[in-house]
Amino acid sequence: MASPSSSKAVVQSSGGDGHHERLFEVAPAEELLYSLSADGKRRFMHPVVRKGHYWAIRRRIAYALMVLFVALPLIPVGDHAAVLLDIATWRFHLFGTTFHPTDNLLLAALGFGVVVTVFFVGSTFGRVWCGFGCPQTVYLEFLFRPVEAWIEGGPTNQRRLNKAPWNAEKIRIKATKWIVFTAIALLMAATFVAYFTGWSALAPGLLNNPGQWKGSMFTIAFVTAMIVFDFGWFRDQMCTIACPYGRLQNVLSDKDTRLVAYDVGRGEPRTRARVQLPGAGDCIDCGACVSACPTGVDIRRGLQVECIGTAQCVDACDDVMRKLGRPTGLIKFTSEREQQGGTRHLWRPRNLVYLVLMLTAWGTLGALVLTRADALVEVVRGGREPYRLLTSGEVANQQRLRITNQRDVTQQFTVTVIDPPELSLVVSESPIVVGPEAVVTVNLVTTVPRHLFVDGQATARYLVTSDQGYREEIEFLLLGPYGTGGNTP
Repeated sequence: MASPSSSKAVVQSSGGDGHHERLFEVAPAEELLYSLSADGKRRFMHPVVRKGHYWAIRRRIAYALMVLFVALPLIPVGDHAAVLLDIATWRFHLFGTTFHPTDNLLLAALGFGVVVTVFFVGSTFGRVWCGFGCPQTVYLEFLFRPVEAWIEGGPTNQRRLNKAPWNAEKIRIKATKWIVFTAIALLMAATFVAYFTGWSALAPGLLNNPGQWKGSMFTIAFVTAMIVFDFGWFRDQMCTIACPYGRLQNVLSDKDTRLVAYDVGRGEPRTRARVQLPGAGDCIDCGACVSACPTGVDIRRGLQVECIGTAQCVDACDDVMRKLGRPTGLIKFTSEREQQGGTRHLWRPRNLVYLVLMLTAWGTLGALVLTRADALVEVVRGGREPYRLLTSGEVANQQRLRITNQRDVTQQFTVTVIDPPELSLVVSESPIVVGPEAVVTVNLVTTVPRHLFVDGQATARYLVTSDQGYREEIEFLLLGPYGTGGNTP
């Protein structure tokens, strides 16, 4: 890769006459950020769509992700949508399973799984997520830019329109585009809010009683504005300036990481001739790869953080090579090791460790979900004092019993003492009725004969059961006086 401060790079390559050096021009250092010109002004990208092999794959993935985004808060699974993140009650409903804030292990497994998956995908496949699955790329390249091309015309017409003086026709075209952008953004924002409120509540609430939904209305308006700003103006700068993943990729990648690269040895020296000349490379310097890139990258300059792996340059170059009757693959998915003449190692210690950790995390999450109990029961201390000495000589401990019903039906719980049998238990409510996916807290008072305490402690075992078959034994450490003389700690 050329140094940013140089204007020429020395490339070692082999031609028909043996191994020799060739010089080729690279862009000046001040133009390394493609979205800015040398004087600091914004350069808007108008990529030329090349409908090749990778574009077709990306389009199928993009449309599937768009449909999934719209469908998840609409498709009912059980009593809720497939995905409902109910922040008001801190219950998260995912594909028929309800998660509560007390599901600490589940949340930890989920978070660890996401992080390790990012590491594995980044180290193995490079920025394939950015180019094929990231919402920024998906919606910009397969929704907003196609709408823009439908209204304003192709890239050439868009540039001509932007440079034209303002008149009635230009105002009409631009106003139409921004109105359509706003309508699309409004639908996306409303769908986003529906993930947290549910369409069954959001739609009638906004239509019949909007005054009670001011928070949702504000969120929809704010998200709409951010979407319009991002996909209408900020665009590629989200990837090249704001998004940290491209910088993180420098840490995750190695010589075997999959990337889009230009075959320098085959392509250089460039020539404009469409007929293969002796000693000339296959690149005819047509600029098709640059004009197709959504971030404006010239992939011929080497590995660059601005490249988001869309492979649009691959489709563009392959199309040119086919028209010239030359082999495709001048620009292709490869690795740094392959560029240096070696063989790419798909599996190596680094990404194998990531793979094992990823499978462990997601496997643990799956096992925890499949083996979840019908309820979560916790006993904690209650009251301001650790214990109370009664006039009868017994010791009373105040406790709180919190029951989380993790089923979608009402359960009635009862609590009894198993051991020691001398304990007596008073429950503020019995049976304890807990609604579907609800949390109820009741007060307990356990009375213990004083002679059962050893060094101020006694262990009690409780049995919690429900009418739906739930059964769990819980141990709890009771506090009391030290010794038989009643000396408190």
